[in-house]
Amino acid sequence: MRGVSTLLLILLLMGGCGKKVERPNVLRPDPVYVEAMRHTEKGDIAISLENKALIIATHLNPMDREKYRGRERFFIRVYIDNDFDDENRSGLFHPGFSLTLNGHPPTRIEKIDYDAPLAKKMPFTQKWYHLYLVTFPESQEEKLILTLSHPDYGSARLTFPNSPEE
Repeated sequence: MRGVSTLLLILLLMGGCGKKVERPNVLRPDPVYVEAMRHTEKGDIAISLENKALIIATHLNPMDREKYRGRERFFIRVYIDNDFDDENRSGLFHPGFSLTLNGHPPTRIEKIDYDAPLAKKMPFTQKWYHLYLVTFPESQEEKLILTLSHPDYGSARLTFPNSPEE
């Protein structure tokens, strides 16, 4: 019995001297994902506890100032209850909803596929959301207020700090 305990003790001590095993990549935080989380806001439009619309937006400018210079860019996920099947009338193209940044409409709305590299790097990209890259004119305002609104349901307002370029 004494020989077995000594053998176990030796094996335990030798096991501690082995090569250090690194964490698998799955457990390591993705720096782009973490940065995107810092610049993401969520809002919804609800009536009588029923969600009519959900919007999640990530302000891309703080993540790559040089790439987005001269315009405000957002990666937007939107869900609208009872939305149209027609891609030209659903999501941000739904005729009842409008999107503005500090009261200004977007200059461009580009539909993004779930398999696009940008979509894969962003948080909260579920299959039931419509995904968009939305461009607005550059703003000098201290705060950026992104508003999704509907004349009958109300609006969801997302507020982002607008950090001037260093």
